[in-house]
Amino acid sequence: MKQNQESQHSQVQETLAEQMRITERDIAYRKYLLDFTDDDVGFLLQMKEPMSAAAEELVEEYYTSLTANPEVKLVIGDSETLERLKQAMRRYVVELFSGFYDLEYVNKRLRIGRVHKRIGVAARLYLSAVNLLESLICQQIATFPESPAGSKLCQDRTHALHKLMLFDMQLVFDTYISSLEAEVVSARQDLERHARAAEENFNARTQRLQQLSTHDSLTGLLNQQAFFEALHREILVAERNAWPMALIFLDLNGFKAVNDTHGHLEGDRILKQVGNAICETFREVDYCVRYGGDEFAIVMPKALCEQACEACRRLIMRFEDAGNTRGISFSIGIMQTGPAEFHDSETLVRNADALMYRAKEKAHATPDHYVEC
Repeated sequence: MKQNQESQHSQVQETLAEQMRITERDIAYRKYLLDFTDDDVGFLLQMKEPMSAAAEELVEEYYTSLTANPEVKLVIGDSETLERLKQAMRRYVVELFSGFYDLEYVNKRLRIGRVHKRIGVAARLYLSAVNLLESLICQQIATFPESPAGSKLCQDRTHALHKLMLFDMQLVFDTYISSLEAEVVSARQDLERHARAAEENFNARTQRLQQLSTHDSLTGLLNQQAFFEALHREILVAERNAWPMALIFLDLNGFKAVNDTHGHLEGDRILKQVGNAICETFREVDYCVRYGGDEFAIVMPKALCEQACEACRRLIMRFEDAGNTRGISFSIGIMQTGPAEFHDSETLVRNADALMYRAKEKAHATPDHYVEC
């Protein structure tokens, strides 16, 4: 975006000729292609004064003929615009016979093309108008005493004028083409921006859907589906590398009473607090899961039962330190597999679950945190 703004600022500082890479050398080559010579400049310059005197009447006749076309009338629109156009056309006619056809002259012709394109003048209307103007000027040239119709001087002058009009038309159509190219570039950039925005939106939605499909929306932990996929994968990795792996099952003691007494919002707060404590306690390589309801699970790759027990003790302390626990405590079962013998995922889950319920029986008798390993 910033680069685009800098490019636009740079363009504003340049003339149209500079933007379109038109140089003095290019101008000379264009004249060469049209055989527009110094002699032609001389023929036009001879008519500077008489054409300046005739310009106003000629322009009036020009616009009288031009505005007979309803399409042209529609483009012009109102009388004020018509007057401005007449003034500009008088200057244009005079400049045709100025003798100076340099970069400044070229820039003026390019501006004419840019304005015509901007206000929506169709190429067919422009060419029709140029043909009318050249015809009226040629008729005027034939009225000059020194160059009557049919004379060689009249032919030389009208031929020189025709070359210059072609030179001008080249420049005007270059701006038409340049404007169209700029519109195409702008449209493509808009399309690319929309495509990028749509792609980013799609990616964000896809990421969100993936998050929803693998994570619990309340705690942000992995869900049960993701748990079984991770557990199966990590057992295979551990067995292939002869690594130990620990599985922790955790249940909340007294959670139902909190829900019944304080409501589900308070129950949700407790679940979030447990989820936060789990995330802050365990390693990045561990898989932290809300297994369902008030049950949680943690898969610890490359971990012994003793390491898992120590992590659970830190978890209990972190949860208690957060405060406002509503008397909730943990019943935890830990099951290790490997590094020598390995259980499949179903056996590992069943054994960890059994150990958790053994801890829960102790909690029923004497409420507290219990870890069975």
